[in-house]
Amino acid sequence: MLRQYWQSEIIADSLYRFLAARCSDAERREIIAKIGRMEQGHATVWNRIAEKSHGSTFEVTLFLRMKIFLAKLLSLILPFTIFIHYMEHQERNAILEYSKLLEAYEHDEDTRKIITNVIRQEIAHEWQMMEQVADKESYIAKTREALDAMTVGIIETMGLVIGLLAAHASTLTIGLTGFISTIGGAIALMSIAYVSSKANYDLHEGRTLEIHIKRDINPAVLKRELEKALVGKGLGSQTVKDMMGIIGDDTSILSNLVKSMRSLGEAGEPKEAVKTTGVFFSVGAVPIVTPFVIGVIWDVGPLIPAILAFALAVMTISTAGFFVAVLSGKKILIKIAHNISVIMGTCAVTYGVGLAARVLFGIDVVH
Repeated sequence: MLRQYWQSEIIADSLYRFLAARCSDAERREIIAKIGRMEQGHATVWNRIAEKSHGSTFEVTLFLRMKIFLAKLLSLILPFTIFIHYMEHQERNAILEYSKLLEAYEHDEDTRKIITNVIRQEIAHEWQMMEQVADKESYIAKTREALDAMTVGIIETMGLVIGLLAAHASTLTIGLTGFISTIGGAIALMSIAYVSSKANYDLHEGRTLEIHIKRDINPAVLKRELEKALVGKGLGSQTVKDMMGIIGDDTSILSNLVKSMRSLGEAGEPKEAVKTTGVFFSVGAVPIVTPFVIGVIWDVGPLIPAILAFALAVMTISTAGFFVAVLSGKKILIKIAHNISVIMGTCAVTYGVGLAARVLFGIDVVH
């Protein structure tokens, strides 16, 4: 556990220094650099605790250097705002993980004091990260909506064309049906997006206002909400009590942590959600249908376009999974594997349906 925490801090230190060097705003650059220096201090703390308690120390290995390199590469690929949002997730996870050490060292008061100080600093870090993207939350919300719509477009259209392929449809039939389905699917999803986004927007506005009122009038209620949220994250009652003692009476940090633990990001504006959903559903669906259009022009059977469409779908949905994982703070490879498994499962089911329609019921699509 200590080795894992130490590695996380070494990576964070390298990333914050790397981000600070890329940041053009002097004030923001200093904030990020300061956080990096503190993360370096945390790595030293975990090393010392490991040496004191277990007689072992940690060294930077080649594998760790590779992880640092990949993390820096990720920061170059992603827009600055989205990567800062990703780092905010890491700070939140650090708070939850480090709090578990309070139980592990409940009989070592000196070590507990050191851990408490680290947690206090991590809480401040998350608050600072939230401040860095506070004016960009609508952009982050819009990005989430775009990725969700694109993923739905890919899965729905790919499932359709594979089902038609199993039913022995011609290249022209698959392409034409795919385009009609894209238009119908986009309209349906835009309608759903408006209704859903309107409800979420109203709920978010009310919930945010409620938190602000509680912060100003009765912070004790917010404390109880945060306690419940921490218990919901799997922390023991004594650890939660210790965490609340660390947070103290700072109402700004208290309200920000309640928002963070309950994942109250910015809600998308309904009209913007409709536009974003329609555009990115089409972005996901059209490339799947395009190989069949080319196949009609070149007079090619449906199998080769289907293979090309599947390859495009896997690449696109993997890219979408990559960004969704970053925005949600999930493991990137697991999210990509999940997306690929979903599209493969969808294709398997629709192929089975098309095959059953042709073999069992004698239904064959007219060429």
